[in-house]
Amino acid sequence: MTIRATKKLLNISGIKPVKFNDASNDILPGDWYAKTVKTGHFGRLVVLFFHNNAKISIICPTKSLNLAIKQLPDRLKKYLTRHNFEFLFDKFDLNTGIQIFTTESKSTIGIMNQLSANIEFHLSNSKSLDNFDYNKFEDIHSNYLFTIESKIGKYETTIDILNRIKNIIA
Repeated sequence: MTIRATKKLLNISGIKPVKFNDASNDILPGDWYAKTVKTGHFGRLVVLFFHNNAKISIICPTKSLNLAIKQLPDRLKKYLTRHNFEFLFDKFDLNTGIQIFTTESKSTIGIMNQLSANIEFHLSNSKSLDNFDYNKFEDIHSNYLFTIESKIGKYETTIDILNRIKNIIA
């Protein structure tokens, strides 16, 4: 599993940044991008994972990349189950060795900044994070429109992309 994290997240987690420019062209397993998101609550951050190819966003309520990596498989499995794509879980190869690099894709970071602005707004307006429904935001992001690089003027939601992947592997 390849994770591309922002320098800020790597510093918070005490992981030395390593640059690696070869992004995966395969739809799955693909690369996961990770960044911290402010919550508006003192000392509390969350980690936003974003799968560059499938456009899945997963929110882990921790500020440590090491802890978030441990939460990612369970949160992804629940996400895929909520959307009836649980059969795709093994295709993400989350049980393989973890390689952590710095982020290089400015377009992916731009998408993540838009997603994190939405998350940050709602988290900061929440009275408490103890019972916050992170699944709700993962589900809302499933309906965002994303530009598909291989198709000019073509937009798809995460659900559209997962359906396309389902048809490819079927």
